[in-house]
Amino acid sequence: MPCRHEFMIEGHTIVALEYNAHKTGTPAILIHGIMSSVGFWPEEGHIFDEQFHWYSLSLPGHYPAVFPKDFRHEDLSAEMIARVMATAIRQLVGDQPVLLVGHSTGAFAALAVAAQAPEMVNGVISVGGFAEGKWGGLLSLLQRQARMGAAGEAMFRLNVKSGVLHPRMAYYLSSFYAADKRAYFNYPNMYYSIQEQFVYSKHLDPYAMAHYFNRMPDINITEWLPLVKAPTLVISGDKDPIVPATQSALIASKVTNGDLVMVAGAGHMVMMERAAIYSQTINEWVKPFVDVETNVQNRSYETGAMMLVAMMD
Repeated sequence: MPCRHEFMIEGHTIVALEYNAHKTGTPAILIHGIMSSVGFWPEEGHIFDEQFHWYSLSLPGHYPAVFPKDFRHEDLSAEMIARVMATAIRQLVGDQPVLLVGHSTGAFAALAVAAQAPEMVNGVISVGGFAEGKWGGLLSLLQRQARMGAAGEAMFRLNVKSGVLHPRMAYYLSSFYAADKRAYFNYPNMYYSIQEQFVYSKHLDPYAMAHYFNRMPDINITEWLPLVKAPTLVISGDKDPIVPATQSALIASKVTNGDLVMVAGAGHMVMMERAAIYSQTINEWVKPFVDVETNVQNRSYETGAMMLVAMMD
């Protein structure tokens, strides 16, 4: 069983689940995406479970995390996310630098922390991440609703609540994130994974989510990306319906040491749609972080981003 940590930071309740405390080397901090939870990674974190002392860290406002009672739309910013997440990470590991791993909005948060507190970060993995918060597909519709005044926000909250009424509804709606739905639904233990996450997602606060969907379209951290000095692996499906693959290309081109892996035929859930490619890519890339004797700051990179196109067999 994981060890649960809970912190009060600037009025926020932030929660982390800790795994493999006995392992040495660089700790890994895994951050879930929008409308997800710390329950996302125990199933998808198997790559890290084999090799790392790791934590599943909540985004602010995502159950079991809670926003301050007086939190407003305008209080949500890249600066706030970076500051609160960095403080939580320091409380978890002290001054020890970490490997930050994020999916979607979790990748955005990881990049924000790496830009604003570079001394804390030895490496970053961005999966379907973004610097500009305008989303596509189903999430684009929800963003528009959340920005249409009181009536639109009420409809937004109703839609969010409807999506977490039952695991089967969550299972169906999650497929809108995928480009290759056949591969997504054939992913081993997919429904079990959704049920495990439902323990948390059924408590999702629609009012908290309205803050994100109202504010994220106006948030852009592109100017921060050159401040990310740590080696950065950027993974994206080239058919991502939620976050355009161009966002991953942008990230890899702007950070100081970026590797871009564009996975053919995959969407936003690349870890499930192309599980073998995803696992192999990450396993190879994290090797220096697993060896406690390796100084990751001395990794050799070419200037600029390296693009790797992962093709299906």
